[in-house]
Amino acid sequence: MIYERLDLVVWGATLLVLILLGARAWAVETSGVRIYRTSTRVRVLTVGAWLSILALIGLLAVQGGVLLAQSIINRTDPSEVVTVVPVNPPPPAPVDPNAPPAAPPADPNAPPPAPADPGGAAPADPGGAADPGGGAPAG
Repeated sequence: MIYERLDLVVWGATLLVLILLGARAWAVETSGVRIYRTSTRVRVLTVGAWLSILALIGLLAVQGGVLLAQSIINRTDPSEVVTVVPVNPPPPAPVDPNAPPAAPPADPNAPPPAPADPGGAAPADPGGAADPGGGAPAG
């Protein structure tokens, strides 16, 4: 499922990654530390950038990245699988107050209905057994 509201979080995480990478680049360029030494400010920004990159990768995987990878590997159409959850689902249809009441649910203990007459069959003999002599009257 792809959540439309989570798209905003993904864009926010992307912006955070860009801001942290820019701040780290600024901190590296302006620090007065010797070569092969790193200031604490740069270390903190590096850790923050890596954590935000990992969070962004996780969010992208949740928002359809896994589906994209599976569709590329299996050569399937992802549009047949995707279910988008709208931000504002439509309201339910209004109920007509003048409509007749709905039929009550069927009783689960009721016997099944009798089979329909096939159309040309003779009615059953109410007397009991059939005449074994071919149906001709005796004598």
